[in-house]
Amino acid sequence: MNSEKKPSVTVKKKHIQIIMDYCIETKQEFSVFPKVSSDEWNIEINITDINKAISFGMFLREYKLEANGVTPYVAPAKESPAPKGKAEKTVESKVVKETVAPKEEASLLDLESPSFEFEDAFQK
Repeated sequence: MNSEKKPSVTVKKKHIQIIMDYCIETKQEFSVFPKVSSDEWNIEINITDINKAISFGMFLREYKLEANGVTPYVAPAKESPAPKGKAEKTVESKVVKETVAPKEEASLLDLESPSFEFEDAFQK
C-alpha cells in the first residue's frame, strides 16, 4: 500500500452517484467510507496520472465540489479607477475646450490649404 495521500472528497449521499459515474467512465479506482457522526461520505480516488488529476479537478469544479485539504482559489478583485470629483471634471473640460478651439479656428482661416477642383462630367 502506498504511503502517499490520495485525493478525497467528502460529499452527501445525493452526490455519491455523480462521483461514482465519473470514476467508472474514466476507469479510476475509488473507495467509499462513511463518516461516523454525519450523513456524509468520504470518497478516495486513486489517481496516478497528472492528466487524470487535472480532469478530476475540472470535474469537481463543474459540480461545485471541493477536494479535501485543498483551499479554494479566490481570484483577486479588480481595482476600479477612483471616481472623478466635480473639480477634476471641470478642469478637464476647460482644458479640452482650450485645445479644441484654436485648432478649429486655424483650420477655418487657413487659406493655403489644398483645394480640389472637379470638372463637371456632364458639360460635354
